[in-house]
Amino acid sequence: MFGEGNQTYQKVVELAEAWRPAKDYGHESKFQNDLSDFLDEQLNEQNTGGMDGIMGGRDGGYVVSRERGNSRGDVVIDDVVGIEMKRHFDNGKKKKLRGQLEDYADNYPYVIALTCGIDDMDGWRELENKFSGGRGMGMDQTEFTFIVKKRENFGDPHDFGSGSGMGDLLGF
Repeated sequence: MFGEGNQTYQKVVELAEAWRPAKDYGHESKFQNDLSDFLDEQLNEQNTGGMDGIMGGRDGGYVVSRERGNSRGDVVIDDVVGIEMKRHFDNGKKKKLRGQLEDYADNYPYVIALTCGIDDMDGWRELENKFSGGRGMGMDQTEFTFIVKKRENFGDPHDFGSGSGMGDLLGF
């Protein structure tokens, strides 16, 4: 996957890694609203400090939607990036998430699985390993990224530029 869609995906991954939920909400939809508002603001209203120019991206105009598309992605950017969110991922949610990610692969070229809190890291890693090679063939292959938001970081300031973001990506 090349071009503007890939640039959008890379930018959304970076922002999703930087995002910190305002608090430990009682419902998944509150996390979705928090992330959606953050992405919309960062992609469309904030000066990204020249990142658009460096990455060859565009300046705003991103459509950030909730519950959009055939697979009703939790958060969708430009009908290109689908984000499936889970609250406190545990073993009971693994099978459902696997099916949702397979459905997303049929509808979006780029998919982010993001959990706000995690109770089953083994199950999460199983899914990450299963989808890490992508889905589909050739140019129709879907790219996946898995991101864990640790509960102890909820309410902290967003984490812009404090390194590669790999710690949060890997759940550290």
